[in-house]
Amino acid sequence: MLNTHTHLLLPLLIFSPFITSAPTTPSIQVCGTIQPPSNFYQIYEEEQFTNQTSGLGPFFPSGEFSFATQQEANNVNERDLIASFKNIPCPPNGRGPYNIEFNFVPDSSYTASGNTRIDVFAINGDLPSITFPDGEALETPTWGTTNQQTGSLIGTFTLPTGADARAPRVFFINSVVCRPTINLRFSVTNDSPAAGSVNYFSGPQAGLRIRYGC
Repeated sequence: MLNTHTHLLLPLLIFSPFITSAPTTPSIQVCGTIQPPSNFYQIYEEEQFTNQTSGLGPFFPSGEFSFATQQEANNVNERDLIASFKNIPCPPNGRGPYNIEFNFVPDSSYTASGNTRIDVFAINGDLPSITFPDGEALETPTWGTTNQQTGSLIGTFTLPTGADARAPRVFFINSVVCRPTINLRFSVTNDSPAAGSVNYFSGPQAGLRIRYGC
C-alpha cells in the first residue's frame, strides 16, 4: 500500500540546461556501474489531488519501486512519475558518460495499455521538502511545484506491450551532465489523444537506472 502525504507548497527554482546529447535508439551495454533511483513519487493533474504526493517505493523487503504513469483519453487526468537519483559519484569520484536507461526485463506483474510512449523531462534543482522537528526531511513534489521546475525534454521511449513484452531490452534515454542529485519526470506523451498507462516494478536488477563509467 502506498504512503500518501498531502502538502501545499510554494513555487521553486528556475530552468537550467541539462542534456549533453540528443536521444538515440535503444542499445544494450554491459560495461560500467549501475545506480538505481533513490525515490519514486507520483504526482497528479486531477484538481482534487494536485497538492498530493504518493510515494511509489521502495517497498520492503524487495527494495523495488513502482514505475507507474498514466493518462486518460484526450490527455486529461495525468499521473506522472518523479524519479530521484541521489549521491551520484561525479568526477573525480566517478567517470562518465552518465546514461539514463530503462532495463526492461519481462515480468508477470508488468501491466501496460494504450499509449505507452513515455516522455522524459529534466527537473531543475532539488525537489521541495519539509523538515520535521526530529530533523527528518520528506520530499513533497506536487503537480504545481513540478511544473515550475520541469525543464527540457531529454528523451522519449516506448515500453513494450503484447508479445513484445516477452523479450528483454535496454532502452537508452540520454546522456546527462553529472550532478550529485538528478531528478527526472516521466509522462505519457501528449502527442496522441489516446489513453495510456504502464506499471513496472523497478529495482536493482531491472527498470530505470543510471549507468556510468563505460
